[in-house]
Amino acid sequence: MTFGGEPLLYPEIVYVIHKEATMVGIPFREVITNGFWSKRIEEIQETASNLVNSGVNEIYISVDCFHQELVPLDIVKKAVKSLLKAGMEQISLSPCWVISENNNNIYNKKTKAILKELNDLPIESSEGNVMQPKGRAIFWLGDYLPPKTEIPKGNCGDIPYTEHLDSVNSVFIEPDGRVAVCEDFHIGNAFETDILDIIKTYDPFKIPVAKAIIENGMNGLIAWARSKYVEPDPEGYYNICHMCTDIRRRANSA
Repeated sequence: MTFGGEPLLYPEIVYVIHKEATMVGIPFREVITNGFWSKRIEEIQETASNLVNSGVNEIYISVDCFHQELVPLDIVKKAVKSLLKAGMEQISLSPCWVISENNNNIYNKKTKAILKELNDLPIESSEGNVMQPKGRAIFWLGDYLPPKTEIPKGNCGDIPYTEHLDSVNSVFIEPDGRVAVCEDFHIGNAFETDILDIIKTYDPFKIPVAKAIIENGMNGLIAWARSKYVEPDPEGYYNICHMCTDIRRRANSA
């Protein structure tokens, strides 16, 4: 899967990635995009054809009240129609929900109205995502986030896009080559070491912070951080990922 930001700001790189993935037999070759590749229909159609020809077989188009602040729906419709004409196997709309899809807040109302405008397209909506407490969401949407707690409950794998550190099924490769098993949890750099070697030699029990989290959860993370003279934020955290990324970043820069 290639995603961003917006991966199709650099379409040639996306094509190369998926051509290679096709050649080595990776069965699911997905792209998440906002669908705004150009204002010119000829360029939109060319991008759609190139995605299909490069081997992409599933497209998720981000559509919600946040994306549609800047991405016109008529452009999204042209992108979808061009993908269908080019023969894309699977196309889904992928909204971002605030709190949950069923919560009747102003943002979800706007998103549902936007999705309704796309009902004439012969594609379906995926479950999408739920807003997470990170980035600008913390600043602008703080009223819709759960209360902070000193030590949030839960384990790796409970939050979307996370897995237990001793049972990893996917990795993230950053543009600078860093390989991550979770957000900012880097285990090597593909520019320096063959990625297969990075994956084969990954042993979380040899990484002190990973071992601490696996064995004792967030309490283990706190104990590891204190060994580096780093204390948890006294204001608390929204969830375990919010806590883990904050503590690791501060500990690693200490």
